Amino acid sequence: MPDVSAYTSLLTEMSRNERAFVWRPLHQTCLDRIKAMACRAPILKPIDPEKGQPIWLICDASIHGIGALYGQGADWESCRPAGFLSRKFSSAQRSYPTYEQEALAILEGLMKWEDKLMGLKFTVVTDHKSLEFFQKSPNPSPRRVRWLDYMSRFNYTVRHVPGKDNKVADCLSRYFENDNADDFHPLHEYVNTDVRLDPDWDHLPQSRVEELRAGHITRQNPAGLEPQEREHQRQLKMRVEPRTVEAEEMAQAAVPPEVVTVSRAPQPEPATETSPAADNENPTVGQSMANGPSLQTKVENLDGFMKAVRSHYAKDPVFKKILENPAAHKAFMLRDGLLYTTNRQQESVLCLPTGIVGKRTLTQVAIDLAHTTVGHFSAQKMSEYARRWFWWPKMGRDIEKYCLSCQKCQASKPRNHLIAGLLHKLPTPLIPWIAISMDFVGPFPRSNGFDYLWVVMCRLTSMVHLIPIHTTDTAADLAAIFLKEIVRLHGLPQSIVSDRDPKFTSAFWRELHRMMGARLLMSTAFHPQTDGTSERTIRSINQVLRSVVDPNQLDWIEKIPITEFALNSSVSATTGFAPFELNYGYLPRTMAGIQTDTQFEGVRAFTERARNNLMIAHDAILTARVNQTHYANQHRQEEPDILKGTLVYLSTQNLSFPKGRARKLIPKFIGLYKVVVAHPETSTYTLELPEDLRKRKINPTFHVSLLRRHEPNNDVLFPHHDSRAYYDVGAPEEQEWYVEEIVDHRWVDNKLELRVRWTHDDESWESYSECSKLTALDEYLALRGVKSWRSLPRDPKSGQVTRT
Repeated sequence: MPDVSAYTSLLTEMSRNERAFVWRPLHQTCLDRIKAMACRAPILKPIDPEKGQPIWLICDASIHGIGALYGQGADWESCRPAGFLSRKFSSAQRSYPTYEQEALAILEGLMKWEDKLMGLKFTVVTDHKSLEFFQKSPNPSPRRVRWLDYMSRFNYTVRHVPGKDNKVADCLSRYFENDNADDFHPLHEYVNTDVRLDPDWDHLPQSRVEELRAGHITRQNPAGLEPQEREHQRQLKMRVEPRTVEAEEMAQAAVPPEVVTVSRAPQPEPATETSPAADNENPTVGQSMANGPSLQTKVENLDGFMKAVRSHYAKDPVFKKILENPAAHKAFMLRDGLLYTTNRQQESVLCLPTGIVGKRTLTQVAIDLAHTTVGHFSAQKMSEYARRWFWWPKMGRDIEKYCLSCQKCQASKPRNHLIAGLLHKLPTPLIPWIAISMDFVGPFPRSNGFDYLWVVMCRLTSMVHLIPIHTTDTAADLAAIFLKEIVRLHGLPQSIVSDRDPKFTSAFWRELHRMMGARLLMSTAFHPQTDGTSERTIRSINQVLRSVVDPNQLDWIEKIPITEFALNSSVSATTGFAPFELNYGYLPRTMAGIQTDTQFEGVRAFTERARNNLMIAHDAILTARVNQTHYANQHRQEEPDILKGTLVYLSTQNLSFPKGRARKLIPKFIGLYKVVVAHPETSTYTLELPEDLRKRKINPTFHVSLLRRHEPNNDVLFPHHDSRAYYDVGAPEEQEWYVEEIVDHRWVDNKLELRVRWTHDDESWESYSECSKLTALDEYLALRGVKSWRSLPRDPKSGQVTRT
């Protein structure tokens, strides 16, 4: 630009460090002239490949966006520019790693001037050193592979320069630096190379995908809208944080408090000076950090407290001796009938004797005030706090006992120790399929009419049968399938381990196995570790199915046979054998391969080999369980002594509460509940639950890891301190009542009535027309051994179905 220095010299002169920055009209005129000259002067010049001069693409990225220019000249710093580029980063792109932001700057420049640079040799200039090795990455990510594939179309080399020298591109990258958070621009002003190279969003970060789905960067502020309307339009597209949703749900569920009008007496005029009592009742932050609220002031305001202290000195065995001869005890001083001593901070503290005030001891009153003031912290912090104002013999012991027996502490504080209860392994069976476990997997997409999977496993050989079923199959249907798929092949088991699925707890299922002589062993409430082997097998099943099914997942039913074969032919790390070997004595022909020799071993040798394999597997299982128990117990501790009649707290980690309550403010334990049945050999205990928990159909038997033993109060030291506070767990969220089962029937004037048990344990008599379409009716008919309701016995003493 001609004579540009005549205008820039004034601006340069005022920008020196020793001069004050004063913007005058002359400076504004110079700036306007420079901008006018820049608009008229022919700065940009197209590149000419025939000149033979190098071509440069200079790029840079900042937190706000990218900047680039390309031109031609002998050196990148003095080249004649042919084009400039500035693009803004979206909110998600600002979180990209630095090397990706710098790479996007290069990609934006290549896409912008693709028609100018394609087929030419040029140099990419960047101040990011790692981009020199961008093409040589050993294990590039799928997104980087897309970028490299596009960049491979060009003939270029990368040159690194110091960031302080790359001023023009850096300035272009900060073009949007002064934008506000709610400023939006047209789509073409944003960096969108990552989307153009990945139009299906397959390898974009999740935050970028959510941003694109919300349309954050495609919206423009329509002209003519009021600011309030533009703000409303912007808020419609904003992503809502999960914590915001949770807070709104709690606010909606909260019941507004009743407004109570209270008549107030005339208040006295405020005092001009703040009294010491007022300071103690409302301490400042500095006072609380230094000393905390004065406990002595609080006890002095209690009716009869100081009088009781003076009167009980003569009855206390320790302080009585001090009063008889004060001169012999220099550590104590007597003022106004009160004994004082000094603490470690050389402050006078009040001595509290053994005595009663009201219904509590003097020391209990002081401990209770200190414990409440410090927010139910540990005994050590509470002791340090209380010793600032009081002292009595065995003070530390009393405070520790008080904290241990505090019910609020026991219910609210989490456990920081190892899990209670050592590992108890299930008995190891001696014969295959004499002890089995079962569970359900699903639901899956409906295929050939099936949408669930029933997993039945032998607990000795780990052999698995995968049985496709329907979610609507009843207990009677499962019994028929069990007879066809399991009993037909392996006979009747002696014990069955399962969770507490409604199908396994139904009357038909329990009565059927009682008659067959099979014990039903069910897991305790909220303790899936009871049947850990089945849970681990289900995990393997899911892993195999994920690797073989099509993306639409509709062919999972066709993959069940090969999945079962793969599980049963794989060698177990515990037994050292495949389940096929332990059940049949050999591996299937497909797995073992074609034998070239024809040696005949005979039936006896085959039987001995199979029996020997079972013995080896049994020994291996015992050894593995010893090792499992040893290593599992390293992370556990001996369970506390809990006997029948002991009071315990129940963990709330698996309980559901109303939506209006914050989970962080719910106690860690609730109670107290009495233990009615104790099985310390298996670490399981049955509790006497209240009515509100029984209505939730919670099994009353729990593992010891979900319980906390109650520390009883010392009534001698702290009388009337053990107050049991009831915690309202709220009504179940499911307000509708559902039919659980039909337990009895009766005929009234040739009309059938059925006794229905609801989900909340209530029972009522309902007509047949009301129950004709219930699945529970089919189960009841199967239980009574009839096919039609007309065949139900009319004898009123036919007996009803009872729970066992």
